[in-house]
Amino acid sequence: MTLPRAVFAAGLGSQFDTTDKFRQGAGLAEAQAAPGQIVGSIIYPFLGLLGAVFVVLMIYAGFLYMTAQGNEDQVEKAKTIIKNAVIGVVIISLAYAITNFVILAMPG
Repeated sequence: MTLPRAVFAAGLGSQFDTTDKFRQGAGLAEAQAAPGQIVGSIIYPFLGLLGAVFVVLMIYAGFLYMTAQGNEDQVEKAKTIIKNAVIGVVIISLAYAITNFVILAMPG
């Protein structure tokens, strides 16, 4: 009886990545990251986190709304959370759009 064996190819990346070797052999300097790439590498994970926070807030507000059972205070609290979450996503989207425009408009 034979059992399957786990095979992981993740460690083979350095053997087959010849970009750095080629660059060094040609006498080229290492590629420098553009300022837009640096800013983007900071902003994109932050935007993903904020999107997850938005989803959690919407689920929480929906839960409050659905379990209110006629309690007007709880319904108003849920509506306020939904309104504030949507306003927050709009502000974040506008901030991203403005930042993206500025980065793309930069020379270089």
